[in-house]
Amino acid sequence: MAARRTSAKAVSELVDSLGDRLGRELSTQSVLFHQAIAERLGLKGTDHKYLDVIRRAAEAGPVTPGDLVQLTGLTSGGVTGVLDRLETAGFVRRVKHPSDRRQLVIEPVIERYAEIGALFAPFRERWAVLCARYSLAELQLICGFFEQAIALMAEEIARMQGPAGPGGAPASAAPRAASDAPRPASDASDVKRTSAKARPRRAP
Repeated sequence: MAARRTSAKAVSELVDSLGDRLGRELSTQSVLFHQAIAERLGLKGTDHKYLDVIRRAAEAGPVTPGDLVQLTGLTSGGVTGVLDRLETAGFVRRVKHPSDRRQLVIEPVIERYAEIGALFAPFRERWAVLCARYSLAELQLICGFFEQAIALMAEEIARMQGPAGPGGAPASAAPRAASDAPRPASDASDVKRTSAKARPRRAP
């Protein structure tokens, strides 16, 4: 019984450390890292992350400023500011909609992707070295954890952007039970697919 209590306490302490200390520190370092990338690109804050949203959405079809309001949760004025900065820096262009000339479409300037990729290259190399320290099973477990953490974060964003009220998070915001977790990847290619970033969905 004592061993069980000790184990439960150790698990609780690790969960607290993961959420409060390590999670917060990782989040902070991520913000600072992307701030440094933005400055090298001549952008502000995390504008280049919105460029990533535009790029992914554009793969499904024309992207309008209204689409970006839906995808990012920014106000119309906020989206206009981001687009102005991205266009001034040469990362997007505003063009007429192919089927509705009254609307503008936001096109990412593909030629600039290589410049962004070059800034991330050293990090990717070191990331590969870090991942090489872990077994396939461990990487599968890490990927599954990150997938559910990403989904939880997206649901919390949607909750905070929704109408304010006395209620808690929507029912869908609860983490999936262990039995509903993604199945373990069967090979290295599955691990790669599991670890891919979730793409933002176009507004209906």
